Amino acid sequence: MNLDDLLRAHDPAHPIPDDLASSPRAAATLARVTSMSARPARPRRRAVRFALAGVVAAAAVVVSAPILGTDRAALATWDASPRSLSAQETAAWVRDCAGWTHTPAGDYQVVEARGTWVMTYLESATSETQCLKSTVKSSEYPDGEGEAMSGPALPAPAADALTTVGVHETSGGIASATMFMVGGRAGADVAGVVFHSQGMNVRATVKDGRFTAWWPRMKPATVAGRLIEDTGYNGSPNPDVTITLRGGRTVTKPVKAYDSNH
Repeated sequence: MNLDDLLRAHDPAHPIPDDLASSPRAAATLARVTSMSARPARPRRRAVRFALAGVVAAAAVVVSAPILGTDRAALATWDASPRSLSAQETAAWVRDCAGWTHTPAGDYQVVEARGTWVMTYLESATSETQCLKSTVKSSEYPDGEGEAMSGPALPAPAADALTTVGVHETSGGIASATMFMVGGRAGADVAGVVFHSQGMNVRATVKDGRFTAWWPRMKPATVAGRLIEDTGYNGSPNPDVTITLRGGRTVTKPVKAYDSNH
């Protein structure tokens, strides 16, 4: 079967000129396509959203909230500095996060609270998971509104660096509007991590070589504003992050400098 036959088989109802396959454009297109080398697929992270009593899987490409809107209501349920939880509270949130995402609780667990929201970070030998959940119950979200993401375990960073898959922008909802969440591994010399986003300085929780943080979208997400301040070349958030090392030295870079997928 030649190329003309293949084209007709693809759309037999559409008339195909006899010289279509032999045209210069067709020949050039065919040569370009057949010369392309296959690229290995990178592991894709998955995002899941929790509503009512069930678990709803979302697409791997997370849907962003509307371009306009300030999400100012989220300010009342958030603090720039996290607070730690008791051992009993921590264990409960670890169980919940592992159960939601069907991932191992792991050997490394970081749980922090900011306002009425709790972030749980889990890492095992094979996976790493983040769960962000509201402690406020509602008729729409009787178990508390939340969002989570998980993926393969991250590689170990250099002593003065981080490893992460970048900042995740949540899809937004009734209570949460739009949030940014990030977590990963911190090098042995890392004593503190602060994200700079939308005029805010967000102090991450750093514990046992892991870090996690989250913050609400505080300004209108205009196209220009997102491109200038918080967006990397591929469209995902890219705020600056300052690492404070043991001894006092600081290093500030865009978070994508530590993205293990690049």
